[in-house]
Amino acid sequence: MIDRERLDARFMELCAIDAEPTGERLLADRLTTLLTELGFTVQEDDAGEKIGGSAGNLLARLAGSGPGEPLLFSCHMDRVAPGIGIKPRCDGEYIVSDGTTVLGADDVSGLAAVLEGLTAIRERQLPHPPIEIVFTVAEELALLGSRHFATERLTARCGFILDASGPVGEIVVQAPEQVKINAVFHGRSAHAGFAPEQGLSAIQLAATAIGRMTLLRIDAETTANIGSIHAAGPTNIVADRCELQAEARSLDPAKLQAQVAGMLDAMEGAAKEQGGWVDINLVSCYQAYRLAEEAAPVQRAARAGRRLGLPVRCKATGGGSDANIFNHRGIPTVVLSCGYEKVHTTEERISRQQLALLAEWVVAIIADGAES
Repeated sequence: MIDRERLDARFMELCAIDAEPTGERLLADRLTTLLTELGFTVQEDDAGEKIGGSAGNLLARLAGSGPGEPLLFSCHMDRVAPGIGIKPRCDGEYIVSDGTTVLGADDVSGLAAVLEGLTAIRERQLPHPPIEIVFTVAEELALLGSRHFATERLTARCGFILDASGPVGEIVVQAPEQVKINAVFHGRSAHAGFAPEQGLSAIQLAATAIGRMTLLRIDAETTANIGSIHAAGPTNIVADRCELQAEARSLDPAKLQAQVAGMLDAMEGAAKEQGGWVDINLVSCYQAYRLAEEAAPVQRAARAGRRLGLPVRCKATGGGSDANIFNHRGIPTVVLSCGYEKVHTTEERISRQQLALLAEWVVAIIADGAES
């Protein structure tokens, strides 16, 4: 039903448009044009202004031509760094970058598949329910764009976000809560050569705290990580300030609370014991969600996948997505795996067959929605 050559060309076109987080202006403009050509009305919100970005989230609506409740499809426009100057190319069955940047399949695969699926629906004049589309900005910055999206503007209560690694056919029904920890350790400066004993190294305070933490894989549901530790200064001065950034995630809110508490205790204890202090700021990035397999978007995605012969499987993930925001705000939403591999690296790639199956899945979900 879909046009694979057109899909591949659209995918590579969108990958080549620069769109690192908060810099999605050119891609937002191109997507607005493409959606308008498909008959959608498109609006852009003020999220860009709120987050210091060049573009806001896009909300597009298409009236139904057949029966069925409204359906929501969503993807994010940004990609991680290095994501400027992407040069996509075909390498046999795969589409890859030139190796100096990411490919951007996360999440251009979703964007291209949604557009191709809608184009196929329109070309064949297939009946469809009302369709709403949300293309978000700054998803890679802990869902910053969707956090500023007014979900009350949506009428759909059945959502599909195309934004996960793994083979097409996998459905993400559970995702974790994430908390970011920003800490500043304060010590006491002194000359490192003349009187180091008069100083108190903030770097050493941070190092002591880190050494007391349980990090990385905590259990099957929980992770924690130190993202950065930074103290600028010459070697001949005992550092009196050191910044630390960390995070913790868990599918279980109680486990997350316990993990964060342990990390805070380690920081506060290390600082106090040695005569320093630490300022800590916690940021709750998003809430966990878990959908039952009986939920409408799970059932619709599964039915559509089986009709295509996909290996349908429901799974949990350790990463967040805009689905965390939508589910937390009362819109049942699943995440569909897109088939891309080696995500967030310069070796990122996607099989052209997987990309085609993803677009077919979009068509099948819309058709299922109309029939239901």
